[in-house]
Amino acid sequence: MTGEAESGVPPFDGTPRTIGVIKSAAKKLQQTLSLTAQASDFKGWADENAARLNAQTFEKLDKQRWTDFVNRPVSYVTREPDLPRLAWHWLFEEHPHAIEGVWLTAPDAYPSIPNPIVPTLHAFLSPKEKELNLARLNDLEGHYAAYRPSFVNTADVMVMAMQCGIDGDISRFAITMKFVSEDGEDSTEHVEGFALPYQGSVLFQGRLIETAAPFIFILSRFPVDNKTGKTSWSEGTLLVGADGTMSSAYPITIRRAAKEVTPQTYDVESFKKAIPAHKTILKLLKRGVVGWRDED
Repeated sequence: MTGEAESGVPPFDGTPRTIGVIKSAAKKLQQTLSLTAQASDFKGWADENAARLNAQTFEKLDKQRWTDFVNRPVSYVTREPDLPRLAWHWLFEEHPHAIEGVWLTAPDAYPSIPNPIVPTLHAFLSPKEKELNLARLNDLEGHYAAYRPSFVNTADVMVMAMQCGIDGDISRFAITMKFVSEDGEDSTEHVEGFALPYQGSVLFQGRLIETAAPFIFILSRFPVDNKTGKTSWSEGTLLVGADGTMSSAYPITIRRAAKEVTPQTYDVESFKKAIPAHKTILKLLKRGVVGWRDED
C-alpha cells in the first residue's frame, strides 16, 4: 500500500503474530499512556490518516472498544475491520518505542503454519475459537488416495494422489489427478491449497493450477489409527467451478496411504479389481453428483 511505502512502516499482514504484536505493544504503552488516553489519541490520529491508508475511519472508538481489542485473544474480530491495520500504523508512527521491540522479538503465533491465509480464514470462520486446531492438521499430515467420480464420465472413479503437509507447513495440501479428456488425450491436473480445521470438519480451500479454477472440499469424521496416531480416512463433498462450465459437486473420500499414490482413473470393473476397499468406497460415491442438465 502507498501509505506503508511512504511511512516506512513494516507491511501489515493480518496474521495472528501481527495482531498479537499490536496487543502487546498497547499493553506496554500503558506504562505511559492509559487505555482511555490511547483510545482518544488513536481516534484522532485515525481521523487524520485513514484516507492516506485507504481505510475507513471509526464511527466510535471509546475506551471499552479499544480495551476489548487489546485484551481479548488474537482471534477476536472487531466491528471495525480496519482497526488492526490502522493501529499498526499508529503505533509505528506515533509510539515506535512501544512496538518496535515487541515486533522484533515476538514469536510466531503458529510456527507450523508459515502463511497468512489459514490464520486469517480461521479468524473469519471461527471467531469463537481462540486457537487453530493444530492437532487435527498434525493428524492429517501424510499421503492419501482421494476417491471421487470422474468429471469426464461420472460412472468412472478417479483416484487422486493427495498430500497433506508440504515444505514444513502442516496446513498446505496438494493433489494430482490423471484422466483421459473428452478429446481422448492423457491429461494431468494439479491442485494446491490450504486446509482449515473448523468445528468438527476441515475446509480444503484450493485451486486448479492449470486453470486457476476453485477446487474446494469439506471433509468430516477423522478416525485416528491407534498404531500411527494419524487420521486413517475421511469423507465429504467436493465443489469444482471450472471456466466455461457450471459448478458441480461430487462426493469425495480419502484413505491414508503408506507411500505416495499413483493417480489414475478407472472404470467400475477395473476399480473393483484394483482397490481392495472398493465396496465401501463405491457405496459412498453412489451418493450422487450435483450437476446441471441442459434444457431441451
